Amino acid sequence: MVKEQYESLKTGGNLRKDLIALKQELKQEESRQELLEILKGDYTVLLDLLCHEDAKVRGNAAVVLGRLKQNEFVAPLYETYGKEQKLFVKSSYLSALSELDISSCRAGLEERLNSLEHYKPKEEEEKHIREELKVLRNLLHTGQSRQKHRFRGYDETYELILTTGKQYQKITASQVHGGKITILKSGVRVITSHIRPILKIPTYGELLFPLNIGKVEPDPGQAARALAQSDLMELLDRAHKAEDSYYFRLGVHSRMPLDKRSDFAGKCAFALERETGRRLYNSTSDYEVEIRLTERKDGTFLPLVKLYTFGENRFAYRKRTVAASIRPEQAAFPRGGAWRKKPGERAQILDPFCGVGTMLIERDRLCPARVMYGIDIFGEAIDGARENTALAGKTVNFIQRDFFAFQHDYLFDEIITNMPDRGRRTREEHDLFYGDFFAKAKEVLTEQGRIILYSNEKNYVKKQLRLRKEFILLQEYSMDEKGIYSLFIIGKRNCDRL
Repeated sequence: MVKEQYESLKTGGNLRKDLIALKQELKQEESRQELLEILKGDYTVLLDLLCHEDAKVRGNAAVVLGRLKQNEFVAPLYETYGKEQKLFVKSSYLSALSELDISSCRAGLEERLNSLEHYKPKEEEEKHIREELKVLRNLLHTGQSRQKHRFRGYDETYELILTTGKQYQKITASQVHGGKITILKSGVRVITSHIRPILKIPTYGELLFPLNIGKVEPDPGQAARALAQSDLMELLDRAHKAEDSYYFRLGVHSRMPLDKRSDFAGKCAFALERETGRRLYNSTSDYEVEIRLTERKDGTFLPLVKLYTFGENRFAYRKRTVAASIRPEQAAFPRGGAWRKKPGERAQILDPFCGVGTMLIERDRLCPARVMYGIDIFGEAIDGARENTALAGKTVNFIQRDFFAFQHDYLFDEIITNMPDRGRRTREEHDLFYGDFFAKAKEVLTEQGRIILYSNEKNYVKKQLRLRKEFILLQEYSMDEKGIYSLFIIGKRNCDRL
């Protein structure tokens, strides 16, 4: 295929089409080697295309040269990049240079970067300047280590928002000791000078810092100026005991269509760099700070800041996950105080659909178990569970097996699990699945055993409780705003109520 594409390229019949096809082929190493063998060191055809009258041909030819990874292309690519008048194509030369050793032209590229960072583009230029800046920064900073900030302002007073669902608000607030607490629609607001204990609370989703501006207008330039004039930089400096530059991303949570939201975020982030005198650098991957704009009903935005500079270790053990993994703050819900009293100490615990082990780890943190077993049919989940459990310093016996075929010498005091979603099962099959689960649970539980069950199938659970008089519902919690997920605490009929 590569040979045919190159031969067609030589005829000049459809340069754009042939270059695009060749560019795609060269993503494969074998195709690169094949073309190098065909060229045998004669790159005249490709190099001549850098001077073609069509800018898109020049850009695609540059990318093809870069993917051949021959350092002799550095000089012609850099020279053509410098001469290029069409802004939309300049990033293509930089993408090509990113495949090569740029040490000979690094000084010139750094000068160009400095020039762009102090240049105020016209409106019609801005999109292309932003793209060139992005690629140029990635090119120059790749492989370079930079000192990342660490949160050091533990002795300062902060206003915080701990995001939770409605069901978690009071439980989360009850774990805050010291400071002013306000229950919000979607969380808990705290004003505190003791942030360390807050970082250990397991039941909130995110810790966010509100800024001292009530709202941000939905105009990129105005939004950037408002953020720059807020206490944003003061917050960052106070939190990190620093006065230098920070890498950030701008997250826009909005009803805007995706293309408009992306355009708004790009323009606002670009303007924010300029408004803060380059103390903030936009980075979509290697960032320390997220500036989050959440749209209000009136179309303005609520500005919040999320820091990635904490020594956060609430769920540090959770290195492995699978698609069906429960969110760790949900698994920690009982640990946050959902039960009126602690479960039985030194109990024998079983999770029949254990996934990567989060439920068992959090259960043991609440109250140490005598022995824990985790079962899952998926080997990837079991491997992840073993790794996570080792990092948590816990001991769990993990077995890759179907729960319904599981046999054991003794009974368990407690089943704690996140029930699998329906997936490809029909409703009838899923109904039978729940029936089989409760039947098996009866077999493996002691006479005073109980079930702690997360499920998004409330009706199936309630049906089994109606049909199986040996079980009784002790407590029920709705786990999300829409009432889809619930936590059930179920006991045997002859067990004591909580």
